[in-house]
Amino acid sequence: MVKREYLVQLMLIFGIMMVILIIMFAFYILYSPSFDYLHKYLRVVFAVLLISYGFYRSVNIFRKFKNRED
Repeated sequence: MVKREYLVQLMLIFGIMMVILIIMFAFYILYSPSFDYLHKYLRVVFAVLLISYGFYRSVNIFRKFKNRED
């Protein structure tokens, strides 16, 4: 049987990995020549939204982890 502590740590690691992937995808959209068919301002807006979402998720993960330890 898997202990609850291990599941919490696994979810924390998964959440951090997702934040990193979201931010990396935003920079890929911003700088990759694969998206040259889109206007520059549209790429910037979409990348900023993704980066903002990544930071929002990281704040939520940090808040949940901080409250768990108190």
